[in-house]
Amino acid sequence: MTRIAGETPAGRARARRTGPRELAVEVTPRYRLMRWLVRIVLGALFETRVEGLGRWPSAPFLLALNHHSGWDPMIVTSVVPERPRITWFGRKEDDFSHGFKNRAMAFFGGVIPYDPEKTTLVSAVRAVRRVFEAQGVLAIFAEGKVGFRESELLPFEEGAVAFASAAGVPSVPCAIVGSAELWFRRRIAVRFGAALSSEGLRGASGRAQLEGDLRAAISALLPATEAALPRRRPLAWIGEVFDGADDRERHRRHREQAARPS
Repeated sequence: MTRIAGETPAGRARARRTGPRELAVEVTPRYRLMRWLVRIVLGALFETRVEGLGRWPSAPFLLALNHHSGWDPMIVTSVVPERPRITWFGRKEDDFSHGFKNRAMAFFGGVIPYDPEKTTLVSAVRAVRRVFEAQGVLAIFAEGKVGFRESELLPFEEGAVAFASAAGVPSVPCAIVGSAELWFRRRIAVRFGAALSSEGLRGASGRAQLEGDLRAAISALLPATEAALPRRRPLAWIGEVFDGADDRERHRRHREQAARPS
């Protein structure tokens, strides 16, 4: 029987380098604490429901999501099972030792930080491979940046499709609906679609086919039109607590454009 890298001492040591601090697929007391805190905070702030969780295949697999807010990873964490643990692939912060968000990411681990200007694609691929070899789940925001329309997707970056295709693991489409504009007791839905096989999809043509199928699957989970926002949105400022300065500015411009008469 073939032994996966995560089952040997050497494999576990290598896997610990996947995230900033700890083994990304291991359910540790620290991770349980983080998940408990997230579920309490999210439960108090928002009304979140999950749909299609029974469609998850056995790990390893890739979870491809849309992206509206810095809250999105916590929203998903609050509604999914403890196992298999999700490892998040995201843009590398400048310094994991400064700032609340950076310190939290470094403390709890389970993140593959990636900066296209400072991190080689080879090292990122190796980190992703360790997650899959250890029977983990890799979550990646397929659009690569935050969008602000609930009914539309931005163009995909190649990461999600490339990782799934190279590893031969299935991709699970996921749509987060309601996080583009957040306020106290906002209703949010996390919807999972059926897994898409990447078996036999190699090369540029295979990746293009998988991207098209994945985009269509996530789009099918989105609302058909933009919902009208209520006039009263208590504590609306909480929606941008975990957003960076660039995303806040982009969101401000989006709101101003949406408010202009057509």
